[in-house]
Amino acid sequence: MRFTRTRKRATAAVIAAVAMAGIGIGTATSAQAAEGTWQFGTGGCVALEEINLGSDYHDYMAIVPTQNPGHCLFGVFNRNTWSWMGNGASGSSAAQGWFYDGPGQSLEACLIDTANNNTWACGPIN
Repeated sequence: MRFTRTRKRATAAVIAAVAMAGIGIGTATSAQAAEGTWQFGTGGCVALEEINLGSDYHDYMAIVPTQNPGHCLFGVFNRNTWSWMGNGASGSSAAQGWFYDGPGQSLEACLIDTANNNTWACGPIN
């Protein structure tokens, strides 16, 4: 059976979704978030997910690492495309910047503790 490019992408998206579910991304974050700040973490890795209403009346999301003993990766994850937004995961303690989280977007701030079997933790989905 010959796969079309669209079918390959759909198959890849399903495989990615199953893989992400298998490693636990988003499993504890089923509630939708609104504007605010949420702390989350695993092991020694801790971050804040911030969601603010912009001047265009749409949400924007940022992740702000608060504890990084050197083995943590931080980023904002786009659940629509199953991809990291912007620069993606970063080993630094610098904030990742603000990402548009308006209509049609489904984002969550996540971190990975590489010293703890690549354990994931995420803030609420928005």
